[in-house]
Amino acid sequence: MVREIETPLPHIMGNRGRLQQVLMNLLLNAVDAMPDGGTIGVRASASAGRVRLTVSDTGVGISAEHLENIYDPFFTTKPRGQGTGLGLSVSYGIVKEHAGTLSVESNPGEGSRFVVSLPAVDEKRASA
Repeated sequence: MVREIETPLPHIMGNRGRLQQVLMNLLLNAVDAMPDGGTIGVRASASAGRVRLTVSDTGVGISAEHLENIYDPFFTTKPRGQGTGLGLSVSYGIVKEHAGTLSVESNPGEGSRFVVSLPAVDEKRASA
């Protein structure tokens, strides 16, 4: 795993457990996308009042025809019994609840990159 974490990162406001669920889902999906091994990247950065968390993998990628459905409940490309199709749908909902966005870039055979973008807390306003 390759980690790149900018420090210091601004704080975000949110439910720690729910946001951990999003990260865990993205990491588990990355592992599942690399049945023969590969590299997972996790990057955290901040700019323009937002904190961005990127999870990337060098796995099989997602076909263009499936990209438009990946956030739909019960949509999965995994074999029967190996996935419910709820992970990305639930993750998308959690990120939206936190006034954030969840986006993806993917190319078949090259891997995927998911980006969670959340609003940073304005420390000056929070302490006033």
